Amino acid sequence: MKKIFKILLIFVIVITAAYLYIRFSVLKVKDFKPDASKSKSVLDLRPAIIAKLQQLIKDGSNGLYHLTIEDIKIHDVISKVDILHADIVPDTIALKKLDSAHLLPDDMFKISFSSLHIDGINLNDLLSRNHITLKYIFIAAPVIEIYHKPRWYNKEKRISKDTATLYQKIMKNMKSIAVDKIAVMNGAIIYNNLSKRKQANRFNDVSIDMEHILIDSSTQFDKNRFLFATHADVLIKNFIGKTPDSLYFFKCEAVNISTEKNNIIMHQFELHARGDKKWFESKLKTRKEMWNLVIPEITLKNINWWQLINKKRIIAKEGIINNGTCKVYLDRSLPFRKVKQKNFPHQMLMRIPIPLYIASMQMLHSNLSYTEYNPGTAKSGTIYINELNARISNITNMRSKIKRNRWMTIKSTGIFMHNVPLKNKFQFDLSKYKTGDFTMDLDIGKMDSSILNPIAGPMGEFIIKRGIIQRGIAHEKGNNFKATGHGVLLYKDLYLVAVKKDNDNPGHLKKKSILSFFANVLLIKNSNPSKIKPPRYEDFSSDRGPLTTFMSLVWKTIYIGILKSIGLPPKFADKKY
Repeated sequence: MKKIFKILLIFVIVITAAYLYIRFSVLKVKDFKPDASKSKSVLDLRPAIIAKLQQLIKDGSNGLYHLTIEDIKIHDVISKVDILHADIVPDTIALKKLDSAHLLPDDMFKISFSSLHIDGINLNDLLSRNHITLKYIFIAAPVIEIYHKPRWYNKEKRISKDTATLYQKIMKNMKSIAVDKIAVMNGAIIYNNLSKRKQANRFNDVSIDMEHILIDSSTQFDKNRFLFATHADVLIKNFIGKTPDSLYFFKCEAVNISTEKNNIIMHQFELHARGDKKWFESKLKTRKEMWNLVIPEITLKNINWWQLINKKRIIAKEGIINNGTCKVYLDRSLPFRKVKQKNFPHQMLMRIPIPLYIASMQMLHSNLSYTEYNPGTAKSGTIYINELNARISNITNMRSKIKRNRWMTIKSTGIFMHNVPLKNKFQFDLSKYKTGDFTMDLDIGKMDSSILNPIAGPMGEFIIKRGIIQRGIAHEKGNNFKATGHGVLLYKDLYLVAVKKDNDNPGHLKKKSILSFFANVLLIKNSNPSKIKPPRYEDFSSDRGPLTTFMSLVWKTIYIGILKSIGLPPKFADKKY
């Protein structure tokens, strides 16, 4: 009996000593006094743990952040802990002091969550400042608000951070963190870019499952891990935002990141103007295209996770866009606008602030339509390209990749105006993006007046009374200042009629009879080839003015070639509006 009593006495002494050590050594704090009113008994460590966590947050952020916790529940002698309703917010007084001392970071945070469950805490985790090993972390309904504002005094820090790995940025004095599993449910991330008109983007309904997380020196360069985890699934639902000019909103039904499949999939991405055509044009002083984009699925495959997380580089072997629909509308009654000279596709690619390399991107079974309102006819015409299939290779703004291959190539096929086969190829010289060097090849098949007149009348102010276009082939090259080309248009028995809007019958077109007669008799060549002569090939060119976009330059140059082929002067390509 005495032996049992001695064992119990030793056990009580050990437990008491452990409590006293944890209470007055491990949980000792400088500035935060535990709220004894919340203690249920003298053995209740909850107020002391809260005070210790508050001290850690304050010390770790140079006093910038303050932690509030509604309650903590402890299970199995601190091996399991639940933190309920916590908030981490900036301290306004500390914020002003750090800013005046040029110590405030570019990114500020507000963090809250309804509950945080930690399983597997042991005494070593409380005692050691270098190593943490946990079994399970579960976070419910976290909301993370990020406020980004680059500060001039952080420029050198940003440069030095660009060369550091994520391990070096977050670990500092710690050596390792290991967690068997982390789960996040119903989270939200709100990103506020205060340097761009308070632009805010929101990631709603974020769920994360990660397994076998190990953060130490041995995993900091592991390319097979995602955020130091061997397995991760991230699901983001209902991502919404707006463009910097506030003309459009965009949304994505879901984004799924899977390390098992090594891909990122975006479901139901949409870009729409924030109002109808009337609303859109009310926000403009000059003409501008109105875009409407719907893509059911975008996939990036074989992604380099380490480069994405540590170097903020998007590197993938393959991308796929399925069943996309793009609609563009332009009102030519609005005044011309000057366009930036460097607005070619490869020039815009080089301006993307994130290093990017996608070896190959496929566009499958997509549809494109371009609608233009012409005040000269008071009518709109729409160009359709259906079943558009394209492959874009070497999409990059990284100089190391450009040295290996300087060409970004787009090869596409489609159906023009629902009937005519179309082949197209663009090549953009990435090594000469400053001068905008590019080439284009076009091959279009047979079409008649029933196909062309729905767009030729409203948009081009002429209709084809008779004749058949048998084939068109063109090669074009250009840069920031002009484009030149060479090609052939094969046709027979051509007769054109010039038209204008009929003021007496709104919505109808009126023939320019005299102009049409003299044009067909004196200028237009009715066929190519003519009788027994070989086909006529034409050289053509167009200077780029301050009002000309990339596609306008490409089309105007081709249009001049068409005019020369049928015998009309190039000045017909100059639009008054």
